[in-house]
This record gives sequence, structure tokens and C-alpha cells, in this order.
Amino acid sequence: MIRIKEIAKSYGATRAVDGISLDIPDGEMFGLLGTNGAGKTTLLRLLSGILEPDSGEILVDGKSLAEAAEKIFFLPDTPYYFPNASMEQMAEFYERQYPKTDTEGVRYMAESLNLDMRQPIRTFSKGMKRQAFLILALCAGTKYLLCDEVFDGLDPIAADVMKNLFRQAMKERKFTVVVASHRLQELEDTCGNIAILHRGGLVTAGDMRTQAEDIWKFQCAFRMNGSYGPDAAGEKSPGENMATGISSDDLRQLRDRLENTLDIVSITLEGSFITLIARGKKDMIRAVLISEGPAVLNEVPMSLEEIFIAEMEVKGYDIRKVLH
Repeated sequence: MIRIKEIAKSYGATRAVDGISLDIPDGEMFGLLGTNGAGKTTLLRLLSGILEPDSGEILVDGKSLAEAAEKIFFLPDTPYYFPNASMEQMAEFYERQYPKTDTEGVRYMAESLNLDMRQPIRTFSKGMKRQAFLILALCAGTKYLLCDEVFDGLDPIAADVMKNLFRQAMKERKFTVVVASHRLQELEDTCGNIAILHRGGLVTAGDMRTQAEDIWKFQCAFRMNGSYGPDAAGEKSPGENMATGISSDDLRQLRDRLENTLDIVSITLEGSFITLIARGKKDMIRAVLISEGPAVLNEVPMSLEEIFIAEMEVKGYDIRKVLH
């Protein structure tokens, strides 16, 4: 496990990392999410030992970074390679730094992705370079791999291939991957836990899908035109009041009632549809919606970004500013 305790780093008057404390568990892909300038790259450089913190402490399996250097491989956004070096030569170089490097594994993966081991890396496209160094990083045999914008420059197919290689490596050995990205979409299908950084600080960290209890998304459809109002006689089942339908004004009034009745995170009107995300007990939210007599009422799975938005609003952040 990597344990970060109140780590801080400044460049002049700029506080790049501001008192971050964070535990990165073993055996999983851990995401660092934030816009450019949020502190992701600086934090990775601190974790790799390239930079020294101004204050705070980093422990790797209970030891200092200096004692754990061979356990960590850092793959920057723009990896360094010697002029005219090939993958074969870079694999030999890394083997001297990391004794557990699997050179045969490098060759096998390179052939699988149609990369020439003896061709100068400088002649590769951006995507090919990214694949080449991901392979070299995976085969270095370290326990921890730190990646900065790891999937940037990869087409969707190549990105999926590399994600599968990560998963396979994690099944075969004790392996932890820390991935920094400014795009949530690159992390949500691979990372169990995600930490959000903003202006050098830690906004939140953890598995948002398990943290987001009692947050639900529903979509209701109503038949348009005609008068409409809630039945004072009691709860209705979906479709019960559809003979007369509702007007656009009725739909807006319905939205206002729901906002006053439920703990709404977001609510949108589109034609005859209302889509809402609300906090509370699911059965209670459903009962309120049924009482309004929709023709169709469905619970809709929430995207990870919607969960983040809901959780961050609780913490007083506008997540759209944090992520975009």
C-alpha cells in the first residue's frame, strides 16, 4: 500500500500539491482525476521520487521511497528514450534498472500489437509510442506502476487492449496501477477507486458507486395535451390519469411540485419526459412519482459522472468546474 501523509509541494508562490493525505490500496487500478493544473503530475512525480516534497511523508509498504525505489515504475505523459533507441534497446536498459523485467514478455506483447522491436521508437506514431512504453512499463516487473495520461493518443481499440493487459497483469501478480487523467471516461471502466484533485487539494477519494447510497435516477413519460392534476383521492398507478393527458404548463407545475417534495439533485424536462435524480429512499421517491400518474415510470442506471456530481454537490463543489 502507498500511504500519503499531508504531502505538499510548491513552485514559487504556486501550491501544486496542498496537504494531500491518501491511501492507495494494493492490487487495484486507482484513478487520479482532475483538470490540467490540478496537481496530478506533481503528485505522481512525488510518488516516484523524482521530486521531493516540501513537507509530509510518503510510505510504500511501510518503507520510505528511497527503500522502495525498485517497486515503482513511473510512466510520464511524454516518456524519455535515447536517440534512435528501439524497444529492444529500451527493454535492455530497463532490465538494468528493474531486475524483474520480462524481456520475452515485451517481445510477445510487441508482436501482438504489430510493433517492431528493432525499429527506432522516434519513427513510431504517438499512439504506437504510447503502446510501446505501456508494454515496457507492464513488463518491468514492479509492484507499482504510475501512469500520467496513460491512454492519451490511443484509439479506442488499442485503449481496450491495453486495459485488458493491465487487468491480466493484476491477476497474475501483486500489481497496483495509479492512473492520472483529466477525462473521467478513461477511468470509470477500469478504476475501482478514484481521487479527485482540484487546485492542488484532494476533493474526495473512494469508490463513488458504493458511496452514493440513496441517490436514484428516474424517467417519467406523460401523455401531453389536456388538463391534469394530482388526484386528491390517493396514489395512482402509472397510466391511470392518461385519458385527459397534461399540458406543458401542467408539466412545469409538476416539476415545481417534485422540487418542493423531493430532495432533487437534478431535474430536466424534454417534451413529455421528466428525468430526475433525487436523494432519499427509493420506494418513497417512486411512490411520489406514481402519485403523479405517469404513463411510464422507469428507474435508470446512473453514470459515474452523475454520481460524482451528486456527491460533490453535497460537499459544496460545482463538479463541472472541477472536471472540465
